[in-house]
Amino acid sequence: MTRKLKLLDLDSSPEALQPVQVAIYGRVSTAEQAELGYSIEAQLQTLRTYCKSEQKIVYREFVDAGFSGKNVDKRPALQELLHEIETEKISEILVWRLDRLSRNLLDVLTMVKKFDQYNVKFKSYSEPNFNTETSDGFLTLSMFGALAEYQRKTIVENVKMGMKQRARQGKWNGGTVLGYDVVEVPTLRGKESMLKANPIEAELVRKIFLLYASGQGLRSIANLLNHEGKKTKPQKDFSSVSVKTIINNPVYVGKIRYNVRENWSEKRRKGTNRNPIIVDGEHEPIISQDLWEAVQTLFSKKSVSSPRVFSGTYLLTGLMRCPQCNATLVAHRIKDTLKDGTTIVRRYYVCSNSRNKGARVCGSNTVKADVAENYVVDRISEVVQKPKVLEEIVAKINKDRVKSVVPLQKEVAAIDKELKTIEAQRNKYFKLYESDAVDNDFLLGRLNELKAKHDVLTRRKSEAERQLADNVAEPVPLQQVRSVLDKFHELLESSPVETQKTLLQTIVKQIFVQKGQKFEGIELEFDEQVKKCFLGLAPSTKTVEGAFAFPKQKLPSMYTIVI
Repeated sequence: MTRKLKLLDLDSSPEALQPVQVAIYGRVSTAEQAELGYSIEAQLQTLRTYCKSEQKIVYREFVDAGFSGKNVDKRPALQELLHEIETEKISEILVWRLDRLSRNLLDVLTMVKKFDQYNVKFKSYSEPNFNTETSDGFLTLSMFGALAEYQRKTIVENVKMGMKQRARQGKWNGGTVLGYDVVEVPTLRGKESMLKANPIEAELVRKIFLLYASGQGLRSIANLLNHEGKKTKPQKDFSSVSVKTIINNPVYVGKIRYNVRENWSEKRRKGTNRNPIIVDGEHEPIISQDLWEAVQTLFSKKSVSSPRVFSGTYLLTGLMRCPQCNATLVAHRIKDTLKDGTTIVRRYYVCSNSRNKGARVCGSNTVKADVAENYVVDRISEVVQKPKVLEEIVAKINKDRVKSVVPLQKEVAAIDKELKTIEAQRNKYFKLYESDAVDNDFLLGRLNELKAKHDVLTRRKSEAERQLADNVAEPVPLQQVRSVLDKFHELLESSPVETQKTLLQTIVKQIFVQKGQKFEGIELEFDEQVKKCFLGLAPSTKTVEGAFAFPKQKLPSMYTIVI
């Protein structure tokens, strides 16, 4: 009688009567399905058959098709499964293989912890049964999870290596870009993608480059294109960022640039690669090398200037420094209301430290914008219209350069003599140490002193040699400077305000400011791109095509003059 009661109790226990509810999870990425045959249907069918043989009920199938095993958050079916666990309707989770759940060990351990929290068993069909309640089971699970992550990283590394090699060969690695269409061409290994110029879009790209070269800013170019109904490659409106991306993309000059960002999903912009791959591509260029170089020069000059915060154009933004703290003078405006109710705006340049950090750091050292801008334009005009003034300036620069050669040469010779003395002293101390005349501490102390002197002298010698190289270079050519300034002045007079700003920031390196709104002079910079911009015919700056000319001629290296 007792035995019958025991059998009755066993048969009527909740565990025996309650069927095992299994949630099946399947995942496959597109690459895995294509290369390895891990199709979703094959996984599901295998797991269904297994559940039937084990007399378990399939509660529901959760499927993520075409999703990578790297990221958990971006898989909708997996997120739904994790939420469904909390309803306590699921007894077991079944996957075909552990890496279907995730290829990230931390994610695997986090999810298994949640499974244990809700008394849900986890099982992999292709691998040992993971009993995470025991130390051995947890170790086994961790090992397989680590192996899955290792395999993922190996695959990623191999793919990256292959794409880098393609880039080094000048091949396109995918993605769309305005001005080109991506086409497939047959090869010995099948097909591969390459860029083919789109005639209509190519003209739009050329227009953008020419607009920027003419002095228009990023925002004004975007506004103009949007008013004309132009669209980006994804058929969206233009923005300052999209215009900036275009003018900085070397693909338009026939280059392939790759690996600018590394591990974007984790590092975002912090993963910027300072040495990306930039090589000649297989595609045809849309932009000439001269136009590309001119635009890059203009962009680099503008990029170091402080952003324009207020309405109105400030022609000298970033070209003047505070006479007190050497910080950049930035745009500032004041609105005044006259007695008749009229509002006028007064423009100034003020110390950025004073404006941003307060008067304790520095005074405002205000400079009236009109005064500064008129000074620069009038001074350049004076030099152009009075050739004698420019002749005296250039003659003085060349004379000073010649005069400074002899002192620099003497200084280099003196430094060389001192360096030889230091070397002799080093050898002397080593001999004393070898003969036990001095101890180790004494030797190290003297060697450190000599090394400090040696480093100081070496740095000074390098600086003197650099100055010497600059001064023994060919003299500043008066006629060329006169030609550049004459063309510059002609363009400045006929240009709209936005172009005037670009012209000034192209040729003016710095304006020397003293306290009390006094000016010491203007430093002009003549590098290759400046000379290319102005040593040619430029009929009119009112049209894009005539804004700058790009003659191909060999010119002297960069030099500066102060007027």
